[in-house]
Amino acid sequence: MANKKKSNDGKMIMMVVGGIVGAFAGFMLTKSIGLSGRGSFNVKKLLEIVIMLVSLGVSYFLGIIIHESGHLVMGLLTGYKFVSFRIGSYILVKQEGKFSVKRFAVAGTAGQCLMTHELVEKDEDIPYFWYNFGGVLFNFVSAALLGLVYLNTSSKYLALYCGVGVFIYLFLGVMNFLPLKKFGLANDGSNILDCFRDINARRAMLNVLIVNGEQAQGKTLDSMPEELFTVSEDQHSLSALNILLLRAAVDIEKGNYEAAKAKYKAFLERDDLVDIFVKECKCDLLFCDIMTGEPAEVIDELYDDELQKYIQQSGKFVLCRHRLMYAYYYIYKQDKMNADKEYNLAVEMARTAHNLGDAKGEMGIIERIKQNN
Repeated sequence: MANKKKSNDGKMIMMVVGGIVGAFAGFMLTKSIGLSGRGSFNVKKLLEIVIMLVSLGVSYFLGIIIHESGHLVMGLLTGYKFVSFRIGSYILVKQEGKFSVKRFAVAGTAGQCLMTHELVEKDEDIPYFWYNFGGVLFNFVSAALLGLVYLNTSSKYLALYCGVGVFIYLFLGVMNFLPLKKFGLANDGSNILDCFRDINARRAMLNVLIVNGEQAQGKTLDSMPEELFTVSEDQHSLSALNILLLRAAVDIEKGNYEAAKAKYKAFLERDDLVDIFVKECKCDLLFCDIMTGEPAEVIDELYDDELQKYIQQSGKFVLCRHRLMYAYYYIYKQDKMNADKEYNLAVEMARTAHNLGDAKGEMGIIERIKQNN
């Protein structure tokens, strides 16, 4: 119930965000373009409307690039190493010393810069602030620079673009800096606050990044040192929650479905979860329910309309959704035709995957299902 309330709170915040952006657009139309009832509408005003709307789109797109570049630059300056850089559904990855562009997306995010780091002996020595704050910093600096241009330009059109840009960059910076975890939304501010409050959160954050970096180079979860997945159940940071999910994922890769199911059920009992963690957990719990022969009513109740929609949306880029649906059709529905479709989609996705270790692990699970059922 608590997690459902957080999800609703998160949706409410996003509605408010949309309202703020809409109100700003209306304000710019009336103030900067002069549509407050005076004068006639003409080609010049139409051009200004087009410039403002284009400025909104361009500023948002550039704001995301600037934000993720801030994470990259500040991460590199504090000892982190490049793993991937994503804008929208296009991701730049470095594998075996070579860069390549692939397709991938995460629900609720417009971009992401992931890095890795060497193991750090002492928790207090783990660098966390500048890597997490880098995106916000770059958004604020960019807003300040555009503000200077706005104050000094004689061009009405450039001033219009700069005014929109200042608003968007400040908006992105503030929305990422304010900790929104309690509303069910994961962001940079929440990570910073977690690490500031709890030194153990720094270790969890570092381990998550190291695991992702190792996966990107082709290692599966079950081949990594167990200490990377060590975390106490009483930790509440976003990274600690991520580690708990990874521990269950290790069990799935090893074929320990009962152990994974127990972990997922316990995870869903928590009241400190962000929405995306709940949905990801339910997907893998559904998989474990299928693999352990849970009754139809248990599986059908979990596989509700909301989860079906999430599976369909995330399945465009996430290979484990096809592992789930392969098991659903092959074992639960005994539908070989649809199971084969999911298998072929998984094979194709694995062939072009940005995360080699994840693809290797997921295909290993699928092949085990195919051989043993």
